[in-house]
Amino acid sequence: MLNLAKPMLGALADVLLSRKAELAQQTGLPEDAVGKVSAAVSEFLTRDERAASAVMAEVEKARSHDVALADNAPPLVQLLRGLVRPIITLAACFWYIGARLYGIPLGPEDYAIIGGIMAFWFGFRPFEKGLESRLRP
Repeated sequence: MLNLAKPMLGALADVLLSRKAELAQQTGLPEDAVGKVSAAVSEFLTRDERAASAVMAEVEKARSHDVALADNAPPLVQLLRGLVRPIITLAACFWYIGARLYGIPLGPEDYAIIGGIMAFWFGFRPFEKGLESRLRP
């Protein structure tokens, strides 16, 4: 609902800003009151955009920090950082296989964890391959 109202409110704020003196005279309100209303509407409309850009700036700073740490890390640290996700994946696979072999009942949460890990590693692989082949000339 708010997405529908944003363009209308944006147009209203533009009208209020561009015709501030005329609207103040027509309504009998002080010109600064009309300016305050238009400023409040503009503030409301741009608040989410500013928050999103601030979050993206923080994410980019974190990424650049991570890249800088990875580039300057010794080879052993780089190796250990690269092994975390594969070890977790293999542990989940062995957990599932062991449970099936020894008849340990698995609940829905267990299947969700295993399925999430498998989907993370293999779920979008066909889509990535298809996209790569379509992007190549």
